[in-house]
Amino acid sequence: MENIDYRLLKNFTEGKYSFRDFKRISSWFEDSSMRNELESAIGQHWNEFPGDREESKKDLSIIYDQLREQIRREQPSPVSLQKRMIRIYSKIAAVLMLPLLILTMIILLHKNNIEESSWAEIYAPPGTRTQFQLPDGSKGWLNSETKLKYPLNFKYNRHVNLVGEAYFEVTKNKNLPFTVTTSNLDIKVLGTTFSVSALSDEPTTDVVLEEGSVEIGNPGIGLKTVLKPDHKLVFDNQNHEYQTTSLNARQYNAWKDGMLIFRNESLGEVFKRLSRWYNVKITFTEDQIKRYKYRATFKNETVEEVIRLIAMTLPIEYKIQKRAYDDQGVYAVREIVIMKK
Repeated sequence: MENIDYRLLKNFTEGKYSFRDFKRISSWFEDSSMRNELESAIGQHWNEFPGDREESKKDLSIIYDQLREQIRREQPSPVSLQKRMIRIYSKIAAVLMLPLLILTMIILLHKNNIEESSWAEIYAPPGTRTQFQLPDGSKGWLNSETKLKYPLNFKYNRHVNLVGEAYFEVTKNKNLPFTVTTSNLDIKVLGTTFSVSALSDEPTTDVVLEEGSVEIGNPGIGLKTVLKPDHKLVFDNQNHEYQTTSLNARQYNAWKDGMLIFRNESLGEVFKRLSRWYNVKITFTEDQIKRYKYRATFKNETVEEVIRLIAMTLPIEYKIQKRAYDDQGVYAVREIVIMKK
């Protein structure tokens, strides 16, 4: 059985055919075994013709029968046959187009709603660091206890939600900015390297820029500022005030490479970072201890070794509490108490 040439049938409906083409098409309609394939071919082309929306409902089998009858009665006349076929197609086009458009719209809207309302999530468990890569090629690291969410339609909407601390290397796209949203700030970039710390239990949101530029804003209070490389912005989540300071961004972001670098930082800040890094609870018997300044670099040391080294250079001592566990044998987070020597 001969296969239907869809292009030939399309040219035929437009009056572009030879006598040989006409005889070939006539043979298709004379062969009843080709009816289903012909109706399928007709269905591919009916919507190319303007519709008469006052016509009653028909189906493709009616079009097939009418075409078949006209081909039998007529000799090939390109103009007259084209007009008749256009008329037949257009009579049914309006009726068939409406349900097709409705179905198409329902499918597209449903798909868009799913994509717009669906998010993927990346999570770094306590005491770990997780590397990630987004659909646009942007990549980075999540620090301990951090959640990063992004929409499934990310290629049209480069927008992520962050709770915790993350380091980003953003793929440049001038036509589609990359936005990081935290509970207090929106950070907008085109292509750059930076980190954001937006911990739910911390009083500030911090942004550190390594390369490029970022625009930081909070529409609710009218905040909009641009951060320069090797600068840090600290936003007070309670008072909605902020300040910027200069620093070595590479050192600050060294946590992604498995290193902890402290340069004249308060012991309160040092132990805050250590507690998240090692997933331990660190408490102080006196607030004065938090104000001591400290400088060091750690890589791959255990928490016991780190605290022992700190205690060797500062007037402090420490006690590692015995880990308690519940009735089901689940141990609590390790607790370390820091005391003044």
